[in-house]
Amino acid sequence: MNTSSGRTKRTSLDALRDSEHAVVVTGASGGIGLAVANRLYDDGWHVVATDLDLSRLRDVFGARAGEPRMTLAAIDVTDHAAVDALAASLGERGGVAGLVNVAGLLQDAIPLLEMDDAMQRRVWEVNYFGAQHCLRAFAPLMTQAGAGAVVNITSINELRPLPLHAYSPTKVALGALTQLAAGELGASEIRVNSVAPGFTLTPIFEDKLATGKRSASAIEAHSALGRLVGTDEIAAAVSFLMCDQSSAITGVSLPVDAGWLVSSHWMNFRELARAGAA
Repeated sequence: MNTSSGRTKRTSLDALRDSEHAVVVTGASGGIGLAVANRLYDDGWHVVATDLDLSRLRDVFGARAGEPRMTLAAIDVTDHAAVDALAASLGERGGVAGLVNVAGLLQDAIPLLEMDDAMQRRVWEVNYFGAQHCLRAFAPLMTQAGAGAVVNITSINELRPLPLHAYSPTKVALGALTQLAAGELGASEIRVNSVAPGFTLTPIFEDKLATGKRSASAIEAHSALGRLVGTDEIAAAVSFLMCDQSSAITGVSLPVDAGWLVSSHWMNFRELARAGAA
């Protein structure tokens, strides 16, 4: 390691994991959140899985719900007092070394001039302010632990906004928060990154495919790998960012989109794309 700057400190996140420091996962009762919570549990983390409905959490985690390394908590991320109470409780019971902000609201495509103000505010309260407050609540516990990692689940909308006039801006803002927090918290050995999923086969998205609101073939045709993304692939990216293998990575957004972002550049040059594939 280059020590010319005089900064030699590096606390092992893996060691904190092995000493049963916890990682908090919001929105853990389904889709990406469930996949992330299960993957981090398999990695050896003590997982604090949170969502709105405790009975739903118990159902989806099954036998794991009773395991010592799995803690379930019914939390609305927009209830800042409840988030603070959970942070205080975890601080008393042990350390926290990680946070994955998954909780979020989606929206259907609605023309800008027809947007409902109350709906927009609700999306912002969950997707941005909820994630921001969770970071503010749990980062001090990571500082106490000596290190930590935060992963914000954004979207390809962070990098190329789609016509979702409430959802897309929240993801752009969350990406900006990722960079700002990374710069500020790095001195405390806290890394902050985001994972930007593409069109991912969550139960909600599968329902949109089944009802014709989205077209799998159209998405596949405009993706470099010619397919959609699995929730396990998002979880694998989070797992990487939550371990020592990514110890020098902070303030970045990692797209996991089967090449949808890069493929869009080829939409008007399909003959070249085909030639390259041949």
